[in-house]
Amino acid sequence: MSKVTYKGSYWDNDGKYQEQYNKAWKQLIPASGEAEDGLPEALRAISRIGYDYYNNGFCNLWDRWDSGDGYDEVEMSQFYEDFVSYLRGYVPSHLYNEFKGWLQTTKNGCDWGSGGDDIIDRIIDHIMEGIIRDGLLEEVLVD
Repeated sequence: MSKVTYKGSYWDNDGKYQEQYNKAWKQLIPASGEAEDGLPEALRAISRIGYDYYNNGFCNLWDRWDSGDGYDEVEMSQFYEDFVSYLRGYVPSHLYNEFKGWLQTTKNGCDWGSGGDDIIDRIIDHIMEGIIRDGLLEEVLVD
């Protein structure tokens, strides 16, 4: 896993592009439902995944059931699988593959995996760079 120095965590309100991230949430992400296709929806997807990670240790990301032979079957819930799949089109393949690999370390249920949670912030950084580059944020004028 690569070591990347970053300012802080978006979860702690100290992300690299925190001010723009906050604006993006106000301007591009609806209170409910999907955002506009593209980077806004990608931002919503990774943020929803991050929310479940930081709040629940991915207890909602993984569906678990008794297979009847004493072993639990574990599968990513379709709700989160859709978010993870959506990110494929908006994140470089090396970052996406690292993310998918890290997610597998969290399958034991309600745990925070084996490191790598900075991948969520690095994906947000990448998406925010695209949002900024593409001029998707409106400037707020102060009188």
